[in-house]
Amino acid sequence: MEMFINGKDILLKPINQGNLFLLKQWYEQVDSYGFATGGKSVKDILPVDENSFILGIFITPENKCIGVISGDFKQAKQPVLWIKTFMIDAVWQRKRYGTLSFNILCDYASQQFGIKCVYISVSKENLAGIAFWNKMGMNCIKVIPRGEPLSSILIFEKVI
Repeated sequence: MEMFINGKDILLKPINQGNLFLLKQWYEQVDSYGFATGGKSVKDILPVDENSFILGIFITPENKCIGVISGDFKQAKQPVLWIKTFMIDAVWQRKRYGTLSFNILCDYASQQFGIKCVYISVSKENLAGIAFWNKMGMNCIKVIPRGEPLSSILIFEKVI
């Protein structure tokens, strides 16, 4: 699924071959981005059907890719958005680009697809991620325990 979403200071648009090297770089830096990538490889987040997407987060007007969002639009009782990956390059974190990106994605999903709920899973060890998603108005609705040495997974929901 191809989407182009314009926002203040950022543009969400499909990752192309020219930006694929950035994804590979981020995914290879497990110490820095392991929570965001969930230990997956780049090929695990590539769109698998017409309801899947992978978008680069580009700052404007430089057109510089600083992050990535991947996810799926799903139909449950109502249409929902599952975010699979949400990652901002460490240099660009804590500069509001994550907040801007999440908000314009939610607005777009609501307007274009009638999305009412957004979901994401987060490792219980990812304290920075948990703080970010709480700040975004998401609430933990479920804890999925996993055997040692793996940490539990928290499922967050935001009703739009």
